[in-house]
Amino acid sequence: MASPHQHVYVRIRSNSPLQVCLYWIIWTLYSLFLHPLSAYPGPKLWALTRLPWIWTSLRGDIAWTIRDFHEQYGPVIRIAPDELSYTTSTAGKKIYGQRSPEFVKSLDGRGIVPPSRMGVRGIVTAHQEKHAQLRRAILPAFSERALREQESFFQLYAGKLTAQLSRVCKSGPQDMVRWYSFTTFDIVSDLAFREAAGCLATGWQSWGYAQTLVWLQFTVYYGLYHWIAWIAPKYMLQARQKHIELRGEKIRRRLQLKEDRKDFMSYILDNKSEKLSNLELVIMASAFIVAGSRTSAAALSGMTFFLLRNPPVYRRLVDEIRSAFQKEEDITMVATGQLRYLGAVIEEGLRLYPPSPSSLPRFVPGKGEEIDGKWVPGGIAVGVHQLSAGSMEWNFHQAKSFIPGRWLDVSADSPFANDISTSVQPFSYGPRNCIGKSMAYAEMRLILAHIFWKFDLELVDKSDTWFTTQKTYLVWDKPPLMINIRERE
Repeated sequence: MASPHQHVYVRIRSNSPLQVCLYWIIWTLYSLFLHPLSAYPGPKLWALTRLPWIWTSLRGDIAWTIRDFHEQYGPVIRIAPDELSYTTSTAGKKIYGQRSPEFVKSLDGRGIVPPSRMGVRGIVTAHQEKHAQLRRAILPAFSERALREQESFFQLYAGKLTAQLSRVCKSGPQDMVRWYSFTTFDIVSDLAFREAAGCLATGWQSWGYAQTLVWLQFTVYYGLYHWIAWIAPKYMLQARQKHIELRGEKIRRRLQLKEDRKDFMSYILDNKSEKLSNLELVIMASAFIVAGSRTSAAALSGMTFFLLRNPPVYRRLVDEIRSAFQKEEDITMVATGQLRYLGAVIEEGLRLYPPSPSSLPRFVPGKGEEIDGKWVPGGIAVGVHQLSAGSMEWNFHQAKSFIPGRWLDVSADSPFANDISTSVQPFSYGPRNCIGKSMAYAEMRLILAHIFWKFDLELVDKSDTWFTTQKTYLVWDKPPLMINIRERE
């Protein structure tokens, strides 16, 4: 599945400079005029080599750069010699929804890396049959029944969050990125390991650096993964290794517990029809920690930013929440699920600020498939770029404006009647979509309701730079979001 020149440095290193130049001349002519993807628009240099993509990714600018390319070139563009980026709902359904033959995940350094741990693949990278087995094994943990039984976890930490904010808000502006991160990490740690992480209490968490992800991509793509210790920055690798060791220790302690309290792991261990090995459980818990905390914290941060940048929207949401609940104890998952404007705010936040802003590409299977009316050869990497899909005018009217009302019932003559809401899939689509989607929505509704019921919030910096200057490394590398907080009168 690798591109024809991916490992060219191995083939030509013993050749003369003339031969190298001749190779690149031939490759350039072929790539721009004869390659099966030569008709697709996009930056010419990116069509010749993967290096511009790698360099831009290492700098943290890949999501914004590809969004700019889509604005310049259109709904589908060529972003590498063997990769296409899409922004349409039809492409998303084809790439991520087709089951047979499946578009397999591109695990050669473009998406999630590394693909396995000690030779074992987790649910994120497993092949089709194994993925189905792993999904069946953990499905009970994400059922509606499980969510109801686990609500106390979410309520406990939402309460701790508001208590801490009440304590510290008088001391000055607070970084809500940190507070949301502490909260979501505490929740998933308690759910996964039955062991509180204590982030809200201590003001510290063991996250590694987001930049590590793109260094992993770089080394995997060029076959240098075993040399990563000599290539990637040491402090990033040390933070990543510390986080891996911490997760391993926690899962070992959790497996020794025999209490009856229901948590994420108890549903999996009670599922006798799909037994998982200890290593599979460790990998599964690791995926749950990342997906259940980092992404939720990012989404909550983005929604809070956009809300406070749009006072009429903020006031309407606050009015809805405070009218619905007479006291904070009335705020429940079921009750917040009935708040239509809160739901619209969340959808709009996910559209403009998807937790994973870039695409997670797949390989076209077999000899090829038709995508958006054009034949794409087998082996080509394809994906829907989430940040671009949500911010393009061909998908949404006033695409770059935060307008939650677009998600509510609209009449046929509404300016938003032609919005293609399915073009944005922040939880992916098809048989490999995020199994924790319902849990994530419930968590976000509950936390936002608690925050905006109890506090009045105001941005310290009212410019858009918090959003527009962010770096991305598969996920957002969020700078501090400083907010003035005061308890409601």
